[in-house]
Amino acid sequence: MSFRFRICKNDTTTLLRKHFNATPMRVPDSSVQPLLIVAEKAGKTDKRGYLKHLLKGNPDVEPVIHDDAVANVEIQKTRSMDWDIGAKLLDGFLQGFNLPGASVTAALANAKTVSLAFQNVRRHWIDKNELGSILNGKTVDLTHPSVGIFLGHDAHNMLMVTDVIVSNGIAINVEKSSDGSIDAKVPVLQQIASDASAKVEVKKGGNNSIVFEGEDFLTFAFSCVRLELNPDTGVLGVGLTVITRESKTPGAAPEEVEVPQPVELDDDLFEPGLLEWD
Repeated sequence: MSFRFRICKNDTTTLLRKHFNATPMRVPDSSVQPLLIVAEKAGKTDKRGYLKHLLKGNPDVEPVIHDDAVANVEIQKTRSMDWDIGAKLLDGFLQGFNLPGASVTAALANAKTVSLAFQNVRRHWIDKNELGSILNGKTVDLTHPSVGIFLGHDAHNMLMVTDVIVSNGIAINVEKSSDGSIDAKVPVLQQIASDASAKVEVKKGGNNSIVFEGEDFLTFAFSCVRLELNPDTGVLGVGLTVITRESKTPGAAPEEVEVPQPVELDDDLFEPGLLEWD
């Protein structure tokens, strides 16, 4: 299953869903970027590489990648949690930075209550209308070995990543601890990062906070749309849904319009999961 690790309902995952239709990941991953193709079926997901490799003639597919800062504090910072849950969350995040989570959590074992805060959070996204224009006239190579999973009576859904939420660091805020200040932990954690040859700077943050900041931005949540593949012609389209919205004409009745349909990979609102690739 893709969602082996679940947590209690919280503001961070709720807002990721509400504002971005985004699925959070257990291990941040720099390879998850717009135009990544994902195969999905019965709750299982698999990364399949980038769209251009599946198209006939291997054409250039280069939409504008927009880059926005994300200033929502509730997305950047989790609520307070007991250390046993915080340690499990932290372990996954640190794997993304090639840090040994077990060593880090052992060094912080005297923590009782913590919160986690993502650093320098940004959103990279593509315009879905531009995506439709790019796909117009392009077809999938139905003979490509990687396309078979999307064909036949047992076909997987073809999804494509359109938005990613990225960060290049995470801070551990120790709110309660059995041994007071965490200043003495900083050199220990710096040595752990050095021993792991991780390209991560470990430094003291604010009050009782330690920051792990990497060179690269990693994706910790993403949004995707469904692509519709014609099994006979290879023609691609973006899956659409109908929504009702206010008319742009003053006084006119609400209007129904078709828009690209975001895909919700996890519908559990009370125990949201963190995705792990199958």
